[in-house]
Amino acid sequence: MLNMSTVTISLPGQIAKRVDEETKKQGFATRSEFIRSLIRRYFGSEDWKFEEFIPRPLDQIRDGFEKTGKYNKKFINSMIKGLKESSFYEGKKS
Repeated sequence: MLNMSTVTISLPGQIAKRVDEETKKQGFATRSEFIRSLIRRYFGSEDWKFEEFIPRPLDQIRDGFEKTGKYNKKFINSMIKGLKESSFYEGKKS
């Protein structure tokens, strides 16, 4: 049996109505089956794949944000603090 995850999306009413119409028209039992078929088609039609996340040193991330000049130090420090607490960086030095 497949390991399924639930993903919730919100759609404008007109689009949800069209999804329901196409679901019925195409013979799918549920909206979920229709959406899954679109996603399968999308991933099957392109040479697309997920890239593995590779954590970069926090100092490198900090420097990159500072170099843009778009973010103040308070924001950058807050972001770095949050990253330090994330599962990817927990316990690592910046």
